[in-house]
Amino acid sequence: MWYFQSTDKKTVICVLVKMKIIRLLILVFLLIGGLSLFGGILRVVAAGISISPVTFELTANPGDVLVNKIKVQNLTVSTIAIRMEVEDFSPIGELGEVVVAPEEEITYSLKRWVRTEPTEFTLGPKEQKFVNFIISIPKNAEPGGKYGSVLASTRGVAGPDITGVAIAQKVGVLILLTTSGEVREELTVKEFIVPDFSEYGPIPFTIRFENTGTIHVRPRGFVTIADWRGKKIADIEFPQQNVIPGAIRKISASWDKKWLIGRYTATLVGSYGTTNMPIKPPVVLFWVFPWKMALGIFLGSMAVTTYFVKTRRRWRTALRVLIKGE
Repeated sequence: MWYFQSTDKKTVICVLVKMKIIRLLILVFLLIGGLSLFGGILRVVAAGISISPVTFELTANPGDVLVNKIKVQNLTVSTIAIRMEVEDFSPIGELGEVVVAPEEEITYSLKRWVRTEPTEFTLGPKEQKFVNFIISIPKNAEPGGKYGSVLASTRGVAGPDITGVAIAQKVGVLILLTTSGEVREELTVKEFIVPDFSEYGPIPFTIRFENTGTIHVRPRGFVTIADWRGKKIADIEFPQQNVIPGAIRKISASWDKKWLIGRYTATLVGSYGTTNMPIKPPVVLFWVFPWKMALGIFLGSMAVTTYFVKTRRRWRTALRVLIKGE
């Protein structure tokens, strides 16, 4: 209990305010601590399992049988039951995302050719296991790209400290298979975008590639930049990323230079496919001018000029005194 010997109302009010602030801070710290603890619990439960590697790019002939391994690891301190599954996937959006779905497009379906060994198993705490996935390519398989995913999903959790229901989790690897034969590699640049005007760098470039062929391709190349005189001043390599048949892939690059001024020309130069087919080089123009800084310099110059014009008689008098001693 608090006692106050002073009868000053201001003193009493100040002490009460301080007490409320202290209580509020204690509640905030407890809340933050509770959220951190809760977040830690969620991370443990949701962390579940991991699978690696994340992508396989394979090439085979009709009639071949391919055997590869993936590693499935239990990241928890409990025993987990795992079930392996195989599904097809198709691209969604333009940033490389895919959606797993049962035989979305039979032309590119890989699910029918893949099986796993084993299909079901149990992992102890922190235990890992290598799982084989076998691809049996039919002898009459059509040439081109086939796409699928091998998934590991949790079926249940067992352990002495488990009292509730665990969060189910599913992770997978992507398989990009090319069946040899007469394939069609066709890639076009749907858009090559750069801001028409920028005040400063860096300058962002966006390239939208469209794959109209029958297999996935990975474009590679540069954005070549020239100044107003046509002199090349920079080559910016854009990231190499796969473009699935029937999909549009957006790829970004950046000219990481801040101080620029004038008109520039950007040309996309590159190739794709097994035969290094050239990309038709689109060209864009853009301007960079630090107009705010230029405006500040201009206004400062005008202010200085105006000042000297208005005070020119005083400056002349001062110069005469300095030179002639008048």
